[in-house]
Amino acid sequence: MRLMSARQAWHDCLYQGGNTMLENLVERACWGQVQFSERDNSLNQIAHQALAGRFQAAIASLPLELQCFGHNLYAPEVSVRVSNNWHDIAHALLWESWGKREQLDEEKARRAYWVVAGVLYRYRKMVQGGMGNPDPLDQPRLFRAWLQDRHGVVLDRRNWSREWGWIVQEVFRVCDSLDRESLQPLCNVLQHEKGIRSAA
Repeated sequence: MRLMSARQAWHDCLYQGGNTMLENLVERACWGQVQFSERDNSLNQIAHQALAGRFQAAIASLPLELQCFGHNLYAPEVSVRVSNNWHDIAHALLWESWGKREQLDEEKARRAYWVVAGVLYRYRKMVQGGMGNPDPLDQPRLFRAWLQDRHGVVLDRRNWSREWGWIVQEVFRVCDSLDRESLQPLCNVLQHEKGIRSAA
């Protein structure tokens, strides 16, 4: 398991390479596959699983909503149903965590709810695989088109910064804060593991 970042660790500790270890073992036994090389690759698999278990325990220490928030951003997809459940919980957590939603009138709040979904989509695309991915909807016209196509929400382009741009920026800040909170236990494990490896 690569110890590059907490984001990478979140993904890698849950990734099974298609089948579970038990399924791989049963399949190898059925086909009579035997290790002929001098190096036993099963030891690498055992070491990966032991280290992955530490990161999985760190994830499990988080409140359920933060676990789902992190899974939505970093976990390999398990199934559409499970992934959609993670997304729904992450969206609700982001919406509830944004305190300024209560300042909006009912109509604007209804549309802002979907703006929050769009920001979550954008943030996920930006952090998958580590930091540095470009924002796929960084231009207001692209973001408005995406919201209309995906959710049927029409936002007026006039006075974008005053009407909607500030909301997008505020929600990005809340998203970043929740992301940092969900990654903290994994950062602790990562620092500990890197300390052990550098001391060895």
